[in-house]
Amino acid sequence: MTHETVDAMLNLPDEVLVLRRDEPQAVRILLDRYRKMVAGMANSYAQNYADAEDYAQEGLLGLLAAVSTYSETRAAGFRTYAAVCIRNRIRSAAKRQFRSLGGRIPEALSLDDPGNDLLETLADQAETPEQVFLEKERVSELFAQLSSVLTTQEASVLTLSASGFSYREIAEKLHISTKSVDNAVQRARRKLRAVWS
Repeated sequence: MTHETVDAMLNLPDEVLVLRRDEPQAVRILLDRYRKMVAGMANSYAQNYADAEDYAQEGLLGLLAAVSTYSETRAAGFRTYAAVCIRNRIRSAAKRQFRSLGGRIPEALSLDDPGNDLLETLADQAETPEQVFLEKERVSELFAQLSSVLTTQEASVLTLSASGFSYREIAEKLHISTKSVDNAVQRARRKLRAVWS
């Protein structure tokens, strides 16, 4: 891919990039654009740094699911759809964690709540060109690391899991056992946690 093509892709709207989801550069650009949204939502549910990292990983999976399932026939734009997918994935993870610990489940985030900083997360924040450049470099490195650390099976299982398939459905699609699916998900999560942090 030429440098001019990458520069041209940076100016494309999200909906166009999503339709080009089979191109790694399009996915990298979307990951870059939504990194702050994922981190902001993860932080809003987290009670500590470790939880924030775990929820950010879940949010990343929600974003990947949004990229793989979005259709231009939807009434909502991609940004709205992605926000819902990310929030739902993080909220589900928070519910699982709080239930296992016997704690209270966090309330849903509301876009209408003036006290909620989610609106700031969704809004484009002014940054210096240097910060924008450094963040783009970081996301590109993150995506390259993700691609390099996951095996083909882990990547396939993670993609299907992020798309909402159950372990049994993934096992049937990939012709492996559900235990192999679970093992692949756990290995991929450990690798994602190492890359994310």
